[in-house]
Amino acid sequence: MEVRPVAESQEKFRTRAAAASPEYQRGVANAGGKWLAGASASEDAYKAGVSDAMANNRFGAGVRKAGAQKYQDRATKLGPQRYQTGVAEGAPEWGKNFAPFAQTLQALDLGPKGMRGSEQNYARSRVAGQALRAKKMELLGQR
Repeated sequence: MEVRPVAESQEKFRTRAAAASPEYQRGVANAGGKWLAGASASEDAYKAGVSDAMANNRFGAGVRKAGAQKYQDRATKLGPQRYQTGVAEGAPEWGKNFAPFAQTLQALDLGPKGMRGSEQNYARSRVAGQALRAKKMELLGQR
């Protein structure tokens, strides 16, 4: 089988993807319902795939294959722009999702702080952690 040189394919991939941005935007503009139906219908396949990957240690294998340098290079080159944009776009959703937890914390009476490292402080932390876990389970409908 004849295969074009990788460098040529790589360049074609780069230029075509850059030119396809408006097409991508049109395609995803009204795809929410289709995504929801497809993702919901594939829950069993997702569970099976994740279970298989876990049983065969694929996560760790992928991490080791990529290596520290790839992580560092990609995070350094792509991360700063994506982080800023992602945080700006996600801030309203974060606020909406964090609000119930903030309300839970505000309603707690943890009592006075003790000295650093005291059992009293550990107890305060435990109360807050248990309250936050209970709120999470409530929001997930698992309480």
